[in-house]
Amino acid sequence: MTDSLSHEAREALKQEIFSSLHCALPGKVLSFDPDRRTAEIQPALKLGSLTYPPLRDVPVFMPVPFEVTPGDACLVIFADIDIDAWFASGEPEVPNSARRHALSDGFAFIGFRTGGSAA
Repeated sequence: MTDSLSHEAREALKQEIFSSLHCALPGKVLSFDPDRRTAEIQPALKLGSLTYPPLRDVPVFMPVPFEVTPGDACLVIFADIDIDAWFASGEPEVPNSARRHALSDGFAFIGFRTGGSAA
């Protein structure tokens, strides 16, 4: 059986899939809720004219409690599946939707120091 898609068509399809797949990106803390340990994060990159919207209610990884302040650098990784039901209950749950690697399913790792950050 021969492939019915040309090389160019396969490459275009691959690029379309990859452009909607989110795995990890750098960000900056806009605000932090210490009680919920969640943050509003501004993704810190642009793709051409695309500017990412702020990510809300991002769970923050904090193995040791420390102060999180606006302007802190972070890395946001995106879950393979919808995390809303799990995040609400803290228990294994059936995902609310079939979304994958969505911007609304991120986790923030805070504590990085960038070249523009004070040590």
